[in-house]
Amino acid sequence: MELRGGYRNWLFILAFLVLFVSTTSFRVRDYADKSLDLQTGFKLAGIAVTLLLPLSAILAGRLRMSTGLLLAWLAFLLSLVACSVNSPQISVSMTDSLAFLGCFLFCIWMAERFGETNTVSLLIVTVGLISVMSLVTYYVSPDLGRMHAWLGSEFGTNNRIKGIVGSPNGLGSMTSIALIFTILYYNAMGPTARMLALLSAPFALVCLIMSDNRMSMLTLLICVTIWLAAKGNKAVNVLVLGLAGLSLLLVFLSAPDMILSGLSRSGDVEEIATGTGRSQIWAVVLEMIGQKPLFGHGYASSTFILPTDPRLFTVAAHAHNMYLEILFSGGIVAFGLFLAALAATLYQGIRFRCFEPSILLFFFLLRGMTEPTPFSGLPSIGGYVFFLCVAFIALRSRAAHSVEHTAAQTEAAMRLARYRANLKPTR
Repeated sequence: MELRGGYRNWLFILAFLVLFVSTTSFRVRDYADKSLDLQTGFKLAGIAVTLLLPLSAILAGRLRMSTGLLLAWLAFLLSLVACSVNSPQISVSMTDSLAFLGCFLFCIWMAERFGETNTVSLLIVTVGLISVMSLVTYYVSPDLGRMHAWLGSEFGTNNRIKGIVGSPNGLGSMTSIALIFTILYYNAMGPTARMLALLSAPFALVCLIMSDNRMSMLTLLICVTIWLAAKGNKAVNVLVLGLAGLSLLLVFLSAPDMILSGLSRSGDVEEIATGTGRSQIWAVVLEMIGQKPLFGHGYASSTFILPTDPRLFTVAAHAHNMYLEILFSGGIVAFGLFLAALAATLYQGIRFRCFEPSILLFFFLLRGMTEPTPFSGLPSIGGYVFFLCVAFIALRSRAAHSVEHTAAQTEAAMRLARYRANLKPTR
C-alpha cells in the first residue's frame, strides 16, 4: 500500500469506506426485511459512489471500457438490471442489480487507479478490521455477533460467529478470500502492506474457524493446494499431492459414515448427504426456474419468493447455488451471458498467465456449488473480489495486447528499414 499524493490517498480512504459499508451490518432484523433505516442509507450512499465515481472517470476519459472482456460482463449485468422488472419487489431488485453494476465499474476504477497489489492490500486490511470487530462483537454483543438458529424447539443464538457481517457464511467467505490473497500476493507487496497482512491473517483465520463455514475452508484448502502444486517442480508436487489425496480417499472409504457424521454439525450423516438441506431447496428452485425460463424472476427475488413456498423453511432466502441463483434471477438469457463472459475471462486468464486472479475466480466457481456468492442481494466483499479478479485479468490482457502491438509495429518498421537498405539505386 505504497501510495503517493494526498488526493490519491483520499480516494484510497473513500474506497475503504465503500468496501466497509457495503459489507458490514450493525443490526439484527429479518432477512426479508428491506425497510429503510440509517444503515440502509449508508449503503445507498456507497452504491451512489460506486456508480458516480467510475462514470465520471469514463466521461473524463480516465477510465476505458474498450476491451471485449469488460463489455461482456457489462452486458451480463445490464441483463440482470433489465430482468428486475419481473421481481415482486421491483424497487429492491432494481437497486440491488444497479448496485452490482456499480460494484463492477468501481472495481475496474480501483484496479486502474491504485494498481493490482495496492487494491489487494486494501481488501486484506478491510477484512482484517472487520474480523477484529466481529470477534469483539461476538463476545460483547452475542445477539448481534452470533448466528440465530433453531436450537431444538427454541429459536436463539448458537456458537457460530457472524460478527458485523450478517451471516457466518459471509464472514467465512471473506476471511478465506483474504487469506488466499495474502498467500498469493505476499511477495508482491511492499513492507507496510506485508506487515498489515500478517497482522490481519490470524484474526481472519480465527473468524474462519469460528464461522464453521466448511465450504470456504475446503475451497481455501483446494486453492492453496493448486498454488503449491504450481510452484517449484510441478511434476513432483502434483505427484505428492496426488498421493496425499489418494491416501485421504482411502481413509474416507474405510469409514465413510463415521467421517461424515464427524463433519456434520448435528452428527447426522443425512446433513452432509443433503448438503444441509440444500438438495430440497435446489429441487424447488429448479421447478420455479421452469416457470420463467427465459428472463427469470428478477434479480434477488429469491429473497421474497423462496421463503413463501410451503415446502421450504423461512431462512431459505436464496438458491444456495450461484448458478441456480443466476438462472432464477435472470433466466437462460442472463445465464448464457454469464457463461460467455466467464469463458472469455478464463481464456484470457490462461492465455496471459494471470495465475493469481484465476485462482480466486476458481474459488467462486467451486464455492458457488453450495452458496450464491457473489450474486445474491447487494454486493459485499465477495462481489468486489469477483469483479476485481475480472478487472485484473482484463488489465493484464490489455497490457499484453499493447506489448504485442508495439512489438509488431517495431518488427514491421525494422523489416521496412531492411527492405529499403537492400534496394539498389536505379538510374
